Amino acid sequence: MNNSRLLTKLQIYLMIIQAQLGIGLLSLPNLLQMEVEQNAWMPVLVAGMLVQLTMVVYWLLLKRFPGSSYQEIPLLITGPYIGRAINIVNYIGFLIIGTYSMILLVNLVNNWLLPYTPVWSIALLIIALSMYLVVQDYPVVARYLVVLSVVLVPVFILLVLILFQTPLEVRHLMPVGGSGFLEVIKSAEADLFAVLGFELMLFIGPYVHMKHSKLLRTVSLSNATITLLYFVVIILCVMVFSPDVLKQVREPVLYLMRSLSFNTVDRIDLLFVFIWLSPMTASVIIYLLICSKSIGKEGKPLRSIVLISGGIMYILVVSASYSEEAFRLYDLILKYTIYIVAFFLPFLLTLLSYLFKKKKVNA
Repeated sequence: MNNSRLLTKLQIYLMIIQAQLGIGLLSLPNLLQMEVEQNAWMPVLVAGMLVQLTMVVYWLLLKRFPGSSYQEIPLLITGPYIGRAINIVNYIGFLIIGTYSMILLVNLVNNWLLPYTPVWSIALLIIALSMYLVVQDYPVVARYLVVLSVVLVPVFILLVLILFQTPLEVRHLMPVGGSGFLEVIKSAEADLFAVLGFELMLFIGPYVHMKHSKLLRTVSLSNATITLLYFVVIILCVMVFSPDVLKQVREPVLYLMRSLSFNTVDRIDLLFVFIWLSPMTASVIIYLLICSKSIGKEGKPLRSIVLISGGIMYILVVSASYSEEAFRLYDLILKYTIYIVAFFLPFLLTLLSYLFKKKKVNA
């Protein structure tokens, strides 16, 4: 492969981070507070370890098939018929996850920034940008996400300002472990869904030319960075808001930002929403990319799949935004979809590759 199409360690690191960042962070403290109360920070660490375990399984699979795409791996392990069926399931699954991410993004923009703008126009802008980048393939998407990563700098600055300017109540964290270990494990599911995007690792095989150990260290560092960011945000939310308030505020991170006030900028929360649009849009771009890569080949076939997939996502997003029943249906389907495409199928393929002694000898 042309070296210009290969991904660097920095690009892989930032791509995984951008894939895992998203709208889930904004409401996660509220969800975890309702489930485990003052121990809302503990499921974040549990979910981080589960993601790390999953990444190790992904790494074992990629290690057995160096240079192969995730579209090719099921065919090499299970044969053409079952392999194509797995690819179709992956396509539908990642399309559903991407659609749900876009629904949440469109609703957030509509509620916080552009309440009088039609949903269809907001969705059209997002999907048009996503399709334009995805048809350029991984190298262009990677460069775009690297540039996009500059938004992380003001986010960390705002978190530091909150840490030093906002009164913090450490007693809100007490007692540690009061919710019970089993409840913490169960509630880790909510955080696990919030940090989705690490599945991108499965699709970077053909664009990586480095030692397998370096790849594992790079993606592990990405996961550690995201876990730390989520941990700090949730700790701050728990210490700033009282338990009753945190249970009632649906998007506490935005209200956390509203606690900051400067002479030149009054509504920090709106500025934060504007900044956060970038990583939320990145999630849509990445899921459109990997769902298209599940069944599309390089060149014109991939472009056609991207355009078709983008059109399907747009139609589903617009219909769900105007129908509460459709949104609840997506929410119900999403949980099972995530378990199948992000955990069950990769684990199954890895297990079968070892049982049947399937591997690619030459990269």
